[in-house]
Amino acid sequence: MKKSLLITIDFPPKTGGVANYLSNLSENLPHDKIVVLADKKVGQKLHHEIKYQLIKVDLFFKYFWPHWLKSYFEAKKVINEHKIEQLIISHVIPMGYVCLMLKLPYFVILHGYDIVLARRSAWKRYWLEKILNKSEHIIVNSNFTKNEVLTLGIKENKITIVNPCPNFVKMQINETERQIIKNELDLHHKKILLSVGRLIPRKGFDKVIEALPQVIKQIPNLTYMIVGNGSDDKRLEKIAQDLGVLKNITIIKDVPDTNLPAYYSLADIFIMPSRIINKSDVEGFGIVYLEANLLGKPVIAGKSGGVEDAVIDNQTGLLVDPEDVNSIAIAIIKLFTDQNLANTLGVQGKERVEKEFCWSKQIGKIENLL
Repeated sequence: MKKSLLITIDFPPKTGGVANYLSNLSENLPHDKIVVLADKKVGQKLHHEIKYQLIKVDLFFKYFWPHWLKSYFEAKKVINEHKIEQLIISHVIPMGYVCLMLKLPYFVILHGYDIVLARRSAWKRYWLEKILNKSEHIIVNSNFTKNEVLTLGIKENKITIVNPCPNFVKMQINETERQIIKNELDLHHKKILLSVGRLIPRKGFDKVIEALPQVIKQIPNLTYMIVGNGSDDKRLEKIAQDLGVLKNITIIKDVPDTNLPAYYSLADIFIMPSRIINKSDVEGFGIVYLEANLLGKPVIAGKSGGVEDAVIDNQTGLLVDPEDVNSIAIAIIKLFTDQNLANTLGVQGKERVEKEFCWSKQIGKIENLL
């Protein structure tokens, strides 16, 4: 593998699927062959030790335009200092502009929403096509994202699917922490429905809350836990209050990724009915479904974007119309009242993740390319 520089504005300790994907990719590539240049704004302190070189700087000018031009100068320094031979970028716009200026071979990683968003603007679509055509190869997270790239006229043999994978090392449950959470949130003798993700409309947490009045009639001891940060918390609480189910939901913020297994383990069912917002904000895959499956939990997912790569309907979970509150309610009630089905989906989901979604298997595809 050639000495490579990953330039990214999404990286831990920032949370989210993209940050985790790039972090796991970096950790599983040869440590002496990968250097990561990340935006300082994502934070400095990681929750675990790393063996590869990580450099954090401000990648954007505050007052000078174009703001992304600072990324070019910072990358240039790292390239010279570390004798970089090729580049990897995750945010095709604007980091693709930087690659064109640096004139090194480069690879592009796409997650779904980035390409859908860029296609909405004629100007961005022009540069999107130019950047992708000039790249050495394109790595995508799902068949959905691959199909979006194909619509731009990119040849199929230039695209490789590398699915996100849970980090098996981190998926260890701290029993003490688990009991603390259970006591603090008063989860004893409760049926627990869990969501993990950013508090944004795309995740569909509002639709789950809208389904709760119907669900609670059948499952009166239900608690809906939402773990994540974001700007949608007040709106979600208002919906719950208006529907009279505020006492049944709990929003937990600032949970490190290393603590998530404890929350997954406490849940009976995982749910995230993701939907497409404004024809551009889309779930490119959904690593959280695999994380829940890994701990033997059945999942309920919205049939949209790249979710169907992460969840197989009636095999590892249930796919629902993410805009249909009744459909969501029926799926929740079904899994809570049919324990055999819930157990079967959880077991099959766990087996699938352990067999197909491990970084040792997926990383080989990237190493071959690089």
